[in-house]
Amino acid sequence: MKFIDKITSRLDSINSHVCVGLDSNYERIPEILKKSKSVSQTIFDFNKNVILATHNVAIAYKINLAFYAGFGAEGLEGLRLTNHYLKKHYTDIPILADCKRSEMGESVKMLRQEIVDWLGFDCIMITPWFGFDTVKDLLHDSSLGVCIFVHDSNPTAAEFQDLELTNGKHLYEEVTEHVVKSWNTNGNIFVEAGATYPKQLRRVRQIVGNNMVILTAGVGAQGGKAEDVTGIFGKDGKRLLVNSSRGIIFAGEGKRDYFLAVKEAAEKLRKNLLGISLLRL
Repeated sequence: MKFIDKITSRLDSINSHVCVGLDSNYERIPEILKKSKSVSQTIFDFNKNVILATHNVAIAYKINLAFYAGFGAEGLEGLRLTNHYLKKHYTDIPILADCKRSEMGESVKMLRQEIVDWLGFDCIMITPWFGFDTVKDLLHDSSLGVCIFVHDSNPTAAEFQDLELTNGKHLYEEVTEHVVKSWNTNGNIFVEAGATYPKQLRRVRQIVGNNMVILTAGVGAQGGKAEDVTGIFGKDGKRLLVNSSRGIIFAGEGKRDYFLAVKEAAEKLRKNLLGISLLRL
């Protein structure tokens, strides 16, 4: 199945825009889950409980590899177990590798072997800094998603991404246009643009059109507001993923029923976004 069909099918079929960020830092996992368990088993058990609490509203799961690789082989094994659990029990939910990688040539084969074959991801998120060489070897297989960062959510993203070029465009606009007009030759590319830059996010939607899926991050802990995505939802209001990581998976901290709070946080974001999706700029 084509990756884009997989993600748009889920967007079309369930009443949600929520992408859950499984950035499961071992140090923040409740101590009760760590007793007499390895790091890998603890991470997997925590993620499994988050998935059980959120799968009904999750369009996709986005996983930042740094939160696992930072704990070495045990952390990565916890990630591998998580992805294989998702593939076994929730085959219709895409898994996005937030790895921010830019490889080319022979190293792309190793990237795919690591991210897809070993860890079990459906999509690789990459930076476009090296140009088309970064993506061309990932476009042959339409079942593999390629998400390209065109404007990030972090505070200094504008330092380079908003630079004005001699043609009057900003660098992020030029990158976005290349992605849409030249790079997406097999239809398996979509883009990421941060909700913390709502003006730029709106411009990205104008460039990519209403059919392309946009992933946005930064709502919640990074300071972005759900209202900042008004008018960005695309075709039939169903071409936008809004990622929340810490705001969902750690919502249970200090609560009596940890994973009930996780479920409630995901559902609250879902409801907020559904209301906003009906609004127009």
